[in-house]
Amino acid sequence: MAEFNFAPKNEFDFDKYLINLSEKIEVPAPLISLNGKPLFSRGDISCVGGKAKSCKTFLNCLLAAYFLEHTENGNIIIFDTEQSKFYSQKIPKRIHKILGWDENENCDNLKVFRLREMDTAEREKFVKEAIIHYKPDLVFVDGIRDLILDFNAPEQSSRIVNLIMKLSSVYNCHICTVLHENKEGGNLRGHLGSEIVNKCETVIGVERKGDVLEVKQKYCRNIPFDDFYFRINDEGLPEFCDQSLNIITSNTHEDLFVEIFAENAFLEYTVLRKIIMDKTKKSESTAEKYIKTAKATGIINKNKVDKYYLVSNEYEEQAENHLPY
Repeated sequence: MAEFNFAPKNEFDFDKYLINLSEKIEVPAPLISLNGKPLFSRGDISCVGGKAKSCKTFLNCLLAAYFLEHTENGNIIIFDTEQSKFYSQKIPKRIHKILGWDENENCDNLKVFRLREMDTAEREKFVKEAIIHYKPDLVFVDGIRDLILDFNAPEQSSRIVNLIMKLSSVYNCHICTVLHENKEGGNLRGHLGSEIVNKCETVIGVERKGDVLEVKQKYCRNIPFDDFYFRINDEGLPEFCDQSLNIITSNTHEDLFVEIFAENAFLEYTVLRKIIMDKTKKSESTAEKYIKTAKATGIINKNKVDKYYLVSNEYEEQAENHLPY
């Protein structure tokens, strides 16, 4: 009769994986929060899904710009697996334009890699080694389907999802993947889609509604974030908006205008624009956006002689009386 040896081989360090109730574990830091609700957390993964041509890459650019604007010294890597060099270059240029950066000058905080010419195994290896080398805070893999041969193969799907889970955990970053939805039903494609849904912190759906793109939480481990909307403006840039296409900004730069108008009660448009450019080192178009947003949100206004002023009790009466400052 055969004998079985059940003696443990001690291949694992059990204590490394044992949950210790006396250990104080902090809540994972959100890298991006919307209205106080976490969208992307450190050490976790997510997925942006949508039909073909539903502007998923534009959403990634908008979220990347939002992160870079609100995070000091934050670092992002974007992997583009399918576009030509011309369209891949549009990704960082688009982000630079949103932020008012020089679109022809590279930034160390943002790296975009184009993996179209690589074969599947090379892409997987490159993504892994780049994350290990650069240790980014936030990663976009657009799209993860190109890192495996068959998105309906359970073994391949499980392997690649396990890899990004491990990378996000070991290197304390967030990895957002991109995957198409099926033409019918709205489910993410194949076994890969099912595996991602099971393992992600957040699955985000993007759907075109006429001229506006609707973004909603499809699956979420955290408090669900509120649906939000964005549009592609006349410059070809994504911007937050409401369902009626009115622009919404998360940053009105109110402190900047308070500082400017502390020294100047009333300013002409061109002078105000120049002061903003000098203080922020931003482009002319970005300074104009700041003025437009500040006026739309009621931070500044202009009188009948077209001079701008800070909206406050101190100057409101003077402005309404149209004094020629």
